Amino acid sequence: MAKSGTLFFPDGKSVFYALILLFIMALAACSGSDQQGPAPADISAGDSLSEEIHKIIYENPSQARVMAQQLLEDQEADNLPARIRLLKYIGSSYAFETRYTEAIKYYNQALALAEEIKLYLEIAHINNNLGMIYNETGSYKTAYLYLSEALNNYSLAKVPERMAGTYNNIGLIYLNLKNYDKALTYFSKALDSTGKQKDSILIVSVLNNIALCHITGNDPPLALGYLNRAIALSRKIGNKYGLCISYQLMGNYYLLHGNPEQALEAFELSTGIARETNLSYQLAVARLGTAGALNRLNQPDQAHSIALEVLQMAGEQNSLVLKSDAHEVLSDIFEKTGDYKNSLFHYREHKKAQQELINQAVVHQVYDVELNYLSQLNKMQQLELDKKELAISKKNNLLFFISLTFIMLLTGLYLLYLNHRHRQKVKLQKTVIELTEKKTNAVLEAEIQERKRIGSELHDSLGHLLSLAGLNASVLYSRKEVSEDKRKALLESLMKSIDDAFDEVRTISHNLAPSLLSERGLKGALKSISDRVNQSTRLSMSFDTFGLSDKLDNLIENTLFRTIQEIVNNTIKHAEAGSLFIQITQGDHEISLMAEDDGKGFNLDEIKQHSSFGLAHMKSRIENLHGTMFIDSNPGRGTIISILIPLQ
Repeated sequence: MAKSGTLFFPDGKSVFYALILLFIMALAACSGSDQQGPAPADISAGDSLSEEIHKIIYENPSQARVMAQQLLEDQEADNLPARIRLLKYIGSSYAFETRYTEAIKYYNQALALAEEIKLYLEIAHINNNLGMIYNETGSYKTAYLYLSEALNNYSLAKVPERMAGTYNNIGLIYLNLKNYDKALTYFSKALDSTGKQKDSILIVSVLNNIALCHITGNDPPLALGYLNRAIALSRKIGNKYGLCISYQLMGNYYLLHGNPEQALEAFELSTGIARETNLSYQLAVARLGTAGALNRLNQPDQAHSIALEVLQMAGEQNSLVLKSDAHEVLSDIFEKTGDYKNSLFHYREHKKAQQELINQAVVHQVYDVELNYLSQLNKMQQLELDKKELAISKKNNLLFFISLTFIMLLTGLYLLYLNHRHRQKVKLQKTVIELTEKKTNAVLEAEIQERKRIGSELHDSLGHLLSLAGLNASVLYSRKEVSEDKRKALLESLMKSIDDAFDEVRTISHNLAPSLLSERGLKGALKSISDRVNQSTRLSMSFDTFGLSDKLDNLIENTLFRTIQEIVNNTIKHAEAGSLFIQITQGDHEISLMAEDDGKGFNLDEIKQHSSFGLAHMKSRIENLHGTMFIDSNPGRGTIISILIPLQ
């Protein structure tokens, strides 16, 4: 009976449960109360109570929530920093109980207030937490967008060191997607950043994530070393929460490698820590792991008793995740004892709980779309009010200016004003002319280079094939005494040269006017490029597309195709890369292209000084569509090119 949904069995089942543990650790690291700039207004007499909420929120989320709600009711409406902080605590309390719909509701309330007063650090924290929730509900694209927004706001808050937690969370997205190499890249980046600011709790979280990546990836034995490092650091700093989760992951590791005795010992250590620190949710997770280990040790009665205990805890905590995994463990226990009727019953209950989780994920996505719509509507209304206020302000200023200039020699000031405007227009015209000349030169240079390339291809490939064909034809014409076999061989060689010439003409023609764009669209053309690149062993190319429409504007489609061609050519010629990854994402209002290689990179300032034709032409094409292009590269660490083009 094939089942999935827990990490307690070594037969290829999912790591969803372990990812939830790491999600809660990551969420805890971003639920602090720090603010940028001056300290917020005091939370009156409840400031010490707020700190108490922050301390107990991981151990007793429901109690922390009641305290935060009471304190929120006592707050003054204009004390926005305090209200943001309390709303965030309430959202985190729901998140720790995996009640994500309520968590999203309060996080969005906090986010709206934080954006109103431009509290960038809190905006970053909240976006980070929302990104993690959508990651756990399977909305990976939405999660990535929230985490990207978090990175932007950490930059605005001028605290780049806080990006380490967000890098860690982006790594969890790739871990969910089973892209272990990409996940390890972000975990390593988080670990490097974390090491600079000595955030030991986050270091433990990252080490656990790397261990989980190796457990589920291609190098499970390496996971044990990272877990031991995480355990040692947690003991050193007294991080009971991280220590509890590390032992759970270690138990999963030993189960995966067929060592149920050691797994049982690890789960019992995690159970003891959870009980000591009143971590009710982690206690349930550890107990469920104990049941799995006992079942592997042929002690089904004890395993059955513990699994029922966890099932009851799942009901008390209103956790569908615990309920799903408890039923799965019970199903395996009954299957092992030969009671297939009860095994089937619990398996069905497990699948039912899983379906409820999927339904909740859909509800979260719909809820997020609705909130985004309302947010956009509010922004439009606010913009309209701002326009009206600006119009009134302009009228008042104009009246004042007219009165003042009339009193203070209107004619003289007016002449000075005209002279100033004339200078500005001349300066603007010069700038426009210079930009136009640069773009024109770029286009002409592109045309010259394209003609050189076509001439070179015709001379090097087509000329060679036609010369060979002419040589064979000349032999057939001039030598009448050639034997029949030799004549047949020459004719076959002649026909092959002609066929190769046709193929070469077709390839050159395809590069000039790619028919794949009209026949198969951008995605099909991208696949064709990828297939051709991967025919050689010099470069491995892969790509992903999200939401790509078949009815894309021809100009945008052609521009993206030519840009991809230029990126691929530059990677082959200059990057010395082993792999190239291209991702195209289409939203409602824009389409983005991201290309990343692991080549030698380059110094962007030096490239600008030498006026790189390829990059300049590529940027000119994008800007003609009102798009933007950003290049992130340094010698020794590859290149990332990000392009954003509006669809309207």
